[in-house]
Amino acid sequence: MDTNLRSQLAELDAAPRQELTPAELRRRADLLSAVLSDRESAAPAPAHRRPLVRRMAFTLAGGLAAGVAFVAVTNGTPGSQGGGSGPLSSAELSSWTGTPTALSASTERGSAAEKWCVEESKNGPGSGSPAEISHADIRGKVASMVVTRADQSLFCLVGSEDTGMWEAIDPVAELPADDVTLQTAGANGTRDSMFDYVVGSAGDDVEAIVVKDQGKTVRATLQDGRWTAWWPAANSDGRVTGTVTITLSDGTTRTVGADSLRK
Repeated sequence: MDTNLRSQLAELDAAPRQELTPAELRRRADLLSAVLSDRESAAPAPAHRRPLVRRMAFTLAGGLAAGVAFVAVTNGTPGSQGGGSGPLSSAELSSWTGTPTALSASTERGSAAEKWCVEESKNGPGSGSPAEISHADIRGKVASMVVTRADQSLFCLVGSEDTGMWEAIDPVAELPADDVTLQTAGANGTRDSMFDYVVGSAGDDVEAIVVKDQGKTVRATLQDGRWTAWWPAANSDGRVTGTVTITLSDGTTRTVGADSLRK
């Protein structure tokens, strides 16, 4: 008599023995490797985690990194009471204007903002390569721009108090002449220091882009096939739920839901 319990149970199993497929074998090996790796490693989990909506934005203050802030609020909806914290103060956000003014590096404000964005992002995308500035504008007391090094770009916002944030953004997408896409959307800050921002691409025939979201009407800065915009937000999860109005070079316009531009 076979006293091996496994053999006895096998005789009672009506289903024939079936070997694991190559895919199942690979999955088993991967799972085992992951378990062993967790047991062997004593290091803490990485602090930089991918947020729910988009990538992380690097928030800096006074020339030193103040930490990493999620571009999307992941721990519930902020309260409506006053106060709050973030890379931009409530006073700076209250000066916001829907239509931006071009920002020149030849002015004291433009030079300071450009210097801040270049210096604080020097270890970011394209580190070590010369920086090129585009999409430089100012809304109230807050400047924004795109910094590009070695074909890698980031979006930067900086207030008058030398605090701000930057985030790596995707390359400009090749699109049909009348098309627009939304590539990056996020939120930063809390309560009355919260704001939303978006970055996207546009075809050659697109002349103007206007975003309407959370009661704000925002004229985007459009240059070289890329558009940027930002605005104060009361309660936000980093997703633009409003509309985008697109004006083409022939004067025609169309309005679409912002969600439809995510591709």
